[in-house]
Amino acid sequence: MQVKARTKRGLATAARLLDAATRELVERRGVLEVESVARRAGVSVGLIYRHFDSKVGLLGAVVEDFYGRFEREVMTSNPAPGANWATREHQRCERAVAFNYAEPLAPILLSRMHLEPGVAVIEARELDHHIDLAAENVASGQRAGELTSDLDPRFAAAMTLGGLRRVVAEALARDPRPPQEIVVRHLWRFVAAILGIRDPSGAVHADTASINK
Repeated sequence: MQVKARTKRGLATAARLLDAATRELVERRGVLEVESVARRAGVSVGLIYRHFDSKVGLLGAVVEDFYGRFEREVMTSNPAPGANWATREHQRCERAVAFNYAEPLAPILLSRMHLEPGVAVIEARELDHHIDLAAENVASGQRAGELTSDLDPRFAAAMTLGGLRRVVAEALARDPRPPQEIVVRHLWRFVAAILGIRDPSGAVHADTASINK
């Protein structure tokens, strides 16, 4: 996160500014004015620049915070310890949809937020990191013999995360939103097809025989 504060008080102020910036973006549908954020947080405009250098720095910190929370709650947590790969990842898919449905910033960040170039670079870096994590997850399924070995892990990761992002953005844009379980069902069909999983509720993939030879 692009925060220069080091003291406990400074970190608390930065967190308050992030919350105010997030509320500003949500309420104004992707538009952020530094003066308005300062009023919301009850601080001077100068304090924002002291913590984040610029408007781009503040926006970038909001983006990093969003993706950091998604990483902790969805990407790196284990939703089903001891379960097979497909069962665990199906539940991870459920968590991903639930996170975005509960996150007020998600509709803005996934579809309507027109990022400045400097912020777009930060978002691209975060997404690239998530692809790295997902690729290692695919590779772990291959090492365990639960996914076909002819998959390119990074290609598979990019396709699944890209698909998740677009499907969730489409669902969030609808009024009313479709039930989460419907979104998960459609999304998991897509993921299972990419990864060669025959039974979305289990780990039976399309090439079991050849892998187990």
